Amino acid sequence: MSNQILSLDKSLQSRTIDNTLGAVFIGIVGATFLFGITTLQVYLYYHHYRRDSRFHKLAVAVLWILDIVHLVLILHAVYHYAVNGFGDAVNLTSIVWSVKIQVTINVVIVLFVQSLYAYRVWILGGYHHGVLGYIVAGVVTGGFGIGAALAYKIYTIQLFEELHTISWSIDLSLATSTAIDFMIASTMCYYLHKSRGSETELNSRISTVMQYSLSSGLFTSACSLTTLFTYTLMPDNLIFLALQFLSTKFYVGSFLAMLNARQHRVRNADEQVSSDAKPGVGIEFRVQTSTCTEEDPRWHETASDSPQSPAAESQSTYTNFDQHSKNSAWDVDMESVHSSHSLRRSDSIQQGRPDYMSQW
Repeated sequence: MSNQILSLDKSLQSRTIDNTLGAVFIGIVGATFLFGITTLQVYLYYHHYRRDSRFHKLAVAVLWILDIVHLVLILHAVYHYAVNGFGDAVNLTSIVWSVKIQVTINVVIVLFVQSLYAYRVWILGGYHHGVLGYIVAGVVTGGFGIGAALAYKIYTIQLFEELHTISWSIDLSLATSTAIDFMIASTMCYYLHKSRGSETELNSRISTVMQYSLSSGLFTSACSLTTLFTYTLMPDNLIFLALQFLSTKFYVGSFLAMLNARQHRVRNADEQVSSDAKPGVGIEFRVQTSTCTEEDPRWHETASDSPQSPAAESQSTYTNFDQHSKNSAWDVDMESVHSSHSLRRSDSIQQGRPDYMSQW
Protein backbone atom coordinates (compact mmCIF):
# COMPACT_ATOMS: atom_id res chain seq x y z
CA MET A 1 0.00 0.00 0.00
CA SER A 2 2.81 2.39 0.89
CA ASN A 3 4.58 1.57 -2.38
CA GLN A 4 1.45 2.52 -4.32
CA ILE A 5 1.20 5.83 -2.49
CA LEU A 6 4.86 6.60 -3.17
CA SER A 7 4.40 5.69 -6.83
CA LEU A 8 1.36 7.96 -7.12
CA ASP A 9 3.18 10.78 -5.38
CA LYS A 10 6.14 10.39 -7.72
CA SER A 11 3.90 10.37 -10.81
CA LEU A 12 2.19 13.57 -9.67
CA GLN A 13 5.44 15.38 -9.00
CA SER A 14 7.17 14.28 -12.20
CA ARG A 15 6.27 15.98 -15.46
CA THR A 16 4.15 13.87 -17.81
CA ILE A 17 1.77 14.51 -20.67
CA ASP A 18 -1.19 13.86 -18.38
CA ASN A 19 -0.34 16.42 -15.69
CA THR A 20 0.94 19.07 -18.10
CA LEU A 21 -0.82 19.12 -21.46
CA GLY A 22 -3.74 17.02 -20.23
CA ALA A 23 -4.25 19.30 -17.24
CA VAL A 24 -4.33 22.53 -19.24
CA PHE A 25 -6.64 20.89 -21.80
CA ILE A 26 -9.16 19.99 -19.08
CA GLY A 27 -8.71 23.48 -17.65
CA ILE A 28 -9.57 25.20 -20.90
CA VAL A 29 -12.61 22.97 -21.46
CA GLY A 30 -13.92 23.99 -18.05
CA ALA A 31 -13.02 27.64 -18.65
CA THR A 32 -14.91 27.65 -21.97
CA PHE A 33 -17.98 26.19 -20.28
CA LEU A 34 -17.83 28.81 -17.52
CA PHE A 35 -17.43 31.57 -20.11
CA GLY A 36 -20.71 30.47 -21.70
CA ILE A 37 -22.44 30.78 -18.32
CA THR A 38 -20.85 34.20 -17.85
CA THR A 39 -22.15 35.35 -21.23
CA LEU A 40 -25.65 34.25 -20.25
CA GLN A 41 -25.31 36.17 -16.98
CA VAL A 42 -24.29 39.30 -18.89
CA TYR A 43 -27.33 39.00 -21.17
CA LEU A 44 -29.66 38.57 -18.19
CA TYR A 45 -28.13 41.58 -16.47
CA TYR A 46 -28.59 43.96 -19.40
CA HIS A 47 -32.07 42.58 -20.04
CA HIS A 48 -33.43 42.94 -16.50
CA TYR A 49 -31.45 45.89 -15.12
CA ARG A 50 -31.68 48.58 -17.75
CA ARG A 51 -32.13 51.21 -15.03
CA ASP A 52 -28.86 50.41 -13.28
CA SER A 53 -26.25 53.14 -13.13
CA ARG A 54 -23.79 53.62 -15.95
CA PHE A 55 -21.00 52.66 -13.58
CA HIS A 56 -22.44 49.18 -13.07
CA LYS A 57 -23.18 48.70 -16.77
CA LEU A 58 -19.67 49.78 -17.70
CA ALA A 59 -18.15 47.53 -15.05
CA VAL A 60 -20.04 44.50 -16.39
CA ALA A 61 -18.99 45.31 -19.96
CA VAL A 62 -15.32 45.68 -18.95
CA LEU A 63 -15.39 42.38 -17.04
CA TRP A 64 -16.91 40.56 -20.00
CA ILE A 65 -14.34 41.98 -22.43
CA LEU A 66 -11.49 41.04 -20.09
CA ASP A 67 -12.99 37.56 -19.80
CA ILE A 68 -13.02 37.24 -23.60
CA VAL A 69 -9.39 38.34 -23.84
CA HIS A 70 -8.42 35.85 -21.14
CA LEU A 71 -10.21 33.02 -22.97
CA VAL A 72 -8.48 33.88 -26.26
CA LEU A 73 -5.08 33.89 -24.56
CA ILE A 74 -5.47 30.50 -22.91
CA LEU A 75 -6.85 29.07 -26.18
CA HIS A 76 -3.69 30.25 -27.91
CA ALA A 77 -1.53 28.75 -25.17
CA VAL A 78 -3.18 25.33 -25.40
CA TYR A 79 -3.02 25.42 -29.22
CA HIS A 80 0.68 26.28 -29.00
CA TYR A 81 1.49 23.36 -26.71
CA ALA A 82 -0.92 20.77 -28.17
CA VAL A 83 -0.70 21.50 -31.91
CA ASN A 84 2.38 23.55 -32.76
CA GLY A 85 4.50 21.69 -30.24
CA PHE A 86 2.95 18.27 -30.76
CA GLY A 87 5.43 15.56 -29.80
CA ASP A 88 8.01 18.10 -28.67
CA ALA A 89 8.66 17.53 -24.95
CA VAL A 90 11.09 20.44 -24.80
CA ASN A 91 8.35 22.80 -25.99
CA LEU A 92 6.36 22.04 -22.84
CA THR A 93 9.12 23.47 -20.66
CA SER A 94 8.99 26.97 -22.16
CA ILE A 95 6.48 29.67 -21.17
CA VAL A 96 4.73 31.03 -24.24
CA TRP A 97 3.93 34.76 -24.36
CA SER A 98 0.16 34.18 -24.12
CA VAL A 99 0.60 32.48 -20.73
CA LYS A 100 2.44 35.53 -19.41
CA ILE A 101 -0.20 37.95 -20.66
CA GLN A 102 -3.06 35.83 -19.29
CA VAL A 103 -1.43 36.00 -15.86
CA THR A 104 -1.59 39.80 -16.11
CA ILE A 105 -5.22 39.68 -17.26
CA ASN A 106 -6.02 37.31 -14.40
CA VAL A 107 -4.52 39.76 -11.89
CA VAL A 108 -6.54 42.62 -13.39
CA ILE A 109 -9.81 40.66 -13.31
CA VAL A 110 -9.36 39.45 -9.73
CA LEU A 111 -8.43 42.88 -8.41
CA PHE A 112 -11.22 44.57 -10.39
CA VAL A 113 -13.86 42.20 -8.98
CA GLN A 114 -12.47 42.60 -5.47
CA SER A 115 -12.60 46.38 -5.90
CA LEU A 116 -16.28 46.19 -6.92
CA TYR A 117 -17.01 44.13 -3.82
CA ALA A 118 -15.01 46.58 -1.71
CA TYR A 119 -17.09 49.43 -3.13
CA ARG A 120 -20.22 47.77 -1.76
CA VAL A 121 -18.56 47.29 1.60
CA TRP A 122 -17.63 50.98 1.50
CA ILE A 123 -21.29 51.93 0.96
CA LEU A 124 -22.41 49.78 3.87
CA GLY A 125 -19.59 51.00 6.08
CA GLY A 126 -20.47 54.62 5.36
CA TYR A 127 -24.10 54.05 6.29
CA HIS A 128 -23.25 52.26 9.54
CA HIS A 129 -20.34 54.62 10.32
CA GLY A 130 -17.97 51.65 10.60
CA VAL A 131 -14.23 51.37 10.02
CA LEU A 132 -14.30 47.98 8.29
CA GLY A 133 -14.84 49.67 4.94
CA TYR A 134 -11.53 51.51 5.33
CA ILE A 135 -9.77 48.30 6.34
CA VAL A 136 -11.11 46.41 3.31
CA ALA A 137 -10.15 49.27 0.99
CA GLY A 138 -6.62 49.25 2.42
CA VAL A 139 -6.27 45.48 2.03
CA VAL A 140 -7.49 45.58 -1.58
CA THR A 141 -5.02 48.40 -2.30
CA GLY A 142 -2.26 46.22 -0.90
CA GLY A 143 -3.44 43.41 -3.15
CA PHE A 144 -2.92 45.70 -6.15
CA GLY A 145 0.74 46.00 -5.23
CA ILE A 146 1.23 42.26 -4.82
CA GLY A 147 -0.60 41.53 -8.07
CA ALA A 148 1.51 44.09 -9.92
CA ALA A 149 4.66 42.42 -8.56
CA LEU A 150 3.50 39.02 -9.85
CA ALA A 151 2.58 40.44 -13.26
CA TYR A 152 6.07 41.94 -13.52
CA LYS A 153 7.98 38.89 -12.27
CA ILE A 154 6.31 36.53 -14.73
CA TYR A 155 8.02 38.40 -17.59
CA THR A 156 11.47 37.86 -16.10
CA ILE A 157 11.45 34.08 -16.66
CA GLN A 158 11.31 31.95 -19.80
CA LEU A 159 10.91 28.37 -18.53
CA PHE A 160 8.50 26.68 -16.16
CA GLU A 161 11.49 25.36 -14.25
CA GLU A 162 12.33 28.94 -13.31
CA LEU A 163 9.04 29.45 -11.50
CA HIS A 164 10.75 28.59 -8.22
CA THR A 165 12.68 31.86 -8.51
CA ILE A 166 9.43 33.84 -8.28
CA SER A 167 7.53 31.36 -6.11
CA TRP A 168 7.34 33.93 -3.30
CA SER A 169 5.26 36.25 -5.48
CA ILE A 170 2.97 33.41 -6.62
CA ASP A 171 2.41 32.16 -3.07
CA LEU A 172 1.89 35.67 -1.71
CA SER A 173 -0.51 36.60 -4.49
CA LEU A 174 -2.69 33.50 -4.03
CA ALA A 175 -2.66 33.79 -0.24
CA THR A 176 -3.55 37.48 -0.38
CA SER A 177 -6.37 36.84 -2.84
CA THR A 178 -7.78 34.16 -0.53
CA ALA A 179 -7.61 36.43 2.51
CA ILE A 180 -9.21 39.36 0.67
CA ASP A 181 -12.10 37.23 -0.60
CA PHE A 182 -12.80 35.90 2.87
CA MET A 183 -12.55 39.37 4.45
CA ILE A 184 -14.88 40.98 1.90
CA ALA A 185 -17.50 38.22 2.24
CA SER A 186 -17.48 38.27 6.04
CA THR A 187 -17.52 42.08 6.25
CA MET A 188 -20.37 42.42 3.77
CA CYS A 189 -22.44 39.80 5.58
CA TYR A 190 -21.76 41.55 8.91
CA TYR A 191 -22.97 44.93 7.64
CA LEU A 192 -25.95 43.43 5.85
CA HIS A 193 -26.96 41.58 8.99
CA LYS A 194 -26.85 44.86 10.92
CA SER A 195 -29.14 46.38 8.28
CA ARG A 196 -31.95 43.93 8.94
CA GLY A 197 -35.06 45.41 10.48
CA SER A 198 -38.78 44.76 10.81
CA GLU A 199 -39.57 45.04 7.08
CA THR A 200 -40.10 41.53 5.71
CA GLU A 201 -39.45 42.35 2.07
CA LEU A 202 -36.20 44.22 2.73
CA ASN A 203 -34.99 41.46 5.05
CA SER A 204 -35.68 38.90 2.33
CA ARG A 205 -33.70 40.89 -0.22
CA ILE A 206 -30.83 41.37 2.22
CA SER A 207 -30.79 37.64 2.97
CA THR A 208 -30.51 36.89 -0.75
CA VAL A 209 -27.51 39.19 -1.15
CA MET A 210 -25.93 37.74 1.99
CA GLN A 211 -26.23 34.22 0.62
CA TYR A 212 -24.68 35.10 -2.73
CA SER A 213 -21.94 37.22 -1.15
CA LEU A 214 -20.96 34.50 1.30
CA SER A 215 -21.15 31.75 -1.32
CA SER A 216 -19.11 33.64 -3.90
CA GLY A 217 -16.51 34.72 -1.34
CA LEU A 218 -16.03 31.24 0.07
CA PHE A 219 -16.02 29.67 -3.40
CA THR A 220 -13.36 31.97 -4.85
CA SER A 221 -11.33 31.68 -1.64
CA ALA A 222 -11.45 27.89 -1.85
CA CYS A 223 -10.38 28.00 -5.51
CA SER A 224 -7.42 30.30 -4.79
CA LEU A 225 -6.44 28.19 -1.80
CA THR A 226 -6.60 25.00 -3.88
CA THR A 227 -4.39 26.60 -6.53
CA LEU A 228 -1.92 27.62 -3.82
CA PHE A 229 -1.76 24.12 -2.33
CA THR A 230 -1.45 22.53 -5.77
CA TYR A 231 1.46 24.76 -6.75
CA THR A 232 3.18 24.28 -3.40
CA LEU A 233 2.85 20.48 -3.45
CA MET A 234 3.29 19.91 -7.20
CA PRO A 235 5.34 22.77 -8.66
CA ASP A 236 6.75 20.66 -11.52
CA ASN A 237 3.47 20.06 -13.33
CA LEU A 238 0.78 22.36 -14.74
CA ILE A 239 -2.23 21.34 -12.67
CA PHE A 240 -2.05 24.64 -10.80
CA LEU A 241 -2.18 26.51 -14.14
CA ALA A 242 -5.40 24.69 -15.10
CA LEU A 243 -6.95 25.69 -11.76
CA GLN A 244 -5.85 29.26 -12.37
CA PHE A 245 -7.73 29.20 -15.71
CA LEU A 246 -10.90 28.25 -13.82
CA SER A 247 -10.47 30.67 -10.92
CA THR A 248 -10.51 33.66 -13.28
CA LYS A 249 -13.89 32.58 -14.66
CA PHE A 250 -15.23 31.95 -11.18
CA TYR A 251 -14.49 35.53 -10.13
CA VAL A 252 -16.41 37.03 -13.04
CA GLY A 253 -19.28 34.59 -12.79
CA SER A 254 -19.73 34.98 -9.04
CA PHE A 255 -19.95 38.76 -9.28
CA LEU A 256 -22.52 38.65 -12.09
CA ALA A 257 -24.53 36.03 -10.21
CA MET A 258 -24.75 38.35 -7.22
CA LEU A 259 -25.96 41.21 -9.42
CA ASN A 260 -28.61 39.03 -11.05
CA ALA A 261 -29.75 37.70 -7.66
CA ARG A 262 -31.76 40.90 -7.30
CA GLN A 263 -33.98 40.07 -10.28
CA HIS A 264 -36.46 37.59 -8.83
CA ARG A 265 -37.02 39.39 -5.54
CA VAL A 266 -37.44 42.88 -6.98
CA ARG A 267 -39.51 41.93 -10.01
CA ASN A 268 -41.88 39.71 -8.04
CA ALA A 269 -42.41 42.47 -5.49
CA ASP A 270 -43.15 45.06 -8.17
CA GLU A 271 -45.49 42.74 -10.03
CA GLN A 272 -47.38 42.01 -6.83
CA VAL A 273 -47.95 45.70 -6.19
CA SER A 274 -49.07 46.27 -9.77
CA SER A 275 -51.49 43.36 -9.70
CA ASP A 276 -52.96 44.45 -6.37
CA ALA A 277 -53.59 47.97 -7.64
CA LYS A 278 -54.79 47.11 -11.17
CA PRO A 279 -58.39 48.27 -11.66
CA GLY A 280 -61.04 46.02 -13.15
CA VAL A 281 -62.95 46.67 -16.35
CA GLY A 282 -66.35 46.63 -14.68
CA ILE A 283 -67.17 46.83 -10.96
CA GLU A 284 -70.46 45.72 -9.46
CA PHE A 285 -71.64 46.90 -6.06
CA ARG A 286 -74.65 45.86 -3.99
CA VAL A 287 -75.86 49.14 -2.55
CA GLN A 288 -78.95 50.43 -0.75
CA THR A 289 -80.50 53.05 -2.97
CA SER A 290 -83.64 55.12 -3.26
CA THR A 291 -85.24 55.01 -6.67
CA CYS A 292 -86.24 58.49 -7.82
CA THR A 293 -88.46 59.54 -10.68
CA GLU A 294 -85.59 61.37 -12.39
CA GLU A 295 -82.59 59.20 -13.36
CA ASP A 296 -79.23 60.40 -12.27
CA PRO A 297 -77.23 61.00 -15.47
CA ARG A 298 -74.03 59.91 -13.74
CA TRP A 299 -75.06 56.27 -13.65
CA HIS A 300 -74.12 54.33 -16.73
CA GLU A 301 -76.60 51.45 -16.37
CA THR A 302 -79.08 50.32 -13.70
CA ALA A 303 -80.57 46.84 -13.74
CA SER A 304 -83.27 45.48 -11.44
CA ASP A 305 -85.62 42.56 -11.76
CA SER A 306 -88.28 44.20 -9.61
CA PRO A 307 -90.92 46.51 -11.07
CA GLN A 308 -90.58 50.31 -10.83
CA SER A 309 -90.81 51.32 -7.19
CA PRO A 310 -92.46 54.39 -5.81
CA ALA A 311 -90.44 57.56 -5.77
CA ALA A 312 -89.50 57.44 -2.10
CA GLU A 313 -89.36 53.62 -1.65
CA SER A 314 -85.99 52.19 -0.62
CA GLN A 315 -84.80 49.00 -2.24
CA SER A 316 -81.65 46.97 -2.92
CA THR A 317 -80.41 47.15 -6.49
CA TYR A 318 -77.31 46.17 -8.44
CA THR A 319 -75.62 49.12 -10.01
CA ASN A 320 -73.02 48.40 -12.68
CA PHE A 321 -70.96 51.25 -14.07
CA ASP A 322 -67.69 51.70 -15.88
CA GLN A 323 -64.46 53.22 -14.57
CA HIS A 324 -65.20 56.80 -15.63
CA SER A 325 -68.66 56.95 -14.07
CA LYS A 326 -67.31 55.31 -10.90
CA ASN A 327 -64.65 57.95 -10.53
CA SER A 328 -67.09 60.81 -11.02
CA ALA A 329 -69.80 59.36 -8.78
CA TRP A 330 -67.73 57.98 -5.89
CA ASP A 331 -64.66 60.22 -6.25
CA VAL A 332 -62.33 57.21 -6.48
CA ASP A 333 -59.05 57.88 -8.24
CA MET A 334 -57.31 54.58 -8.84
CA GLU A 335 -54.12 56.31 -9.97
CA SER A 336 -53.95 58.15 -6.69
CA VAL A 337 -54.63 54.94 -4.79
CA HIS A 338 -51.85 53.17 -6.69
CA SER A 339 -49.45 56.02 -6.06
CA SER A 340 -50.23 56.11 -2.37
CA HIS A 341 -49.91 52.34 -2.20
CA SER A 342 -46.49 52.50 -3.86
CA LEU A 343 -45.52 55.38 -1.61
CA ARG A 344 -46.47 53.46 1.51
CA ARG A 345 -44.53 50.46 0.23
CA SER A 346 -41.47 52.59 -0.51
CA ASP A 347 -41.69 54.28 2.88
CA SER A 348 -41.97 50.96 4.68
CA ILE A 349 -38.85 49.70 2.91
CA GLN A 350 -36.70 52.79 3.20
CA GLN A 351 -37.83 54.07 6.59
CA GLY A 352 -34.67 54.43 8.63
CA ARG A 353 -32.45 52.56 6.16
CA PRO A 354 -31.43 52.79 2.48
CA ASP A 355 -32.71 50.66 -0.36
CA TYR A 356 -29.63 48.53 -0.94
CA MET A 357 -30.79 47.00 -4.17
CA SER A 358 -31.17 50.39 -5.85
CA GLN A 359 -27.74 51.52 -4.66
CA TRP A 360 -26.03 48.34 -5.77
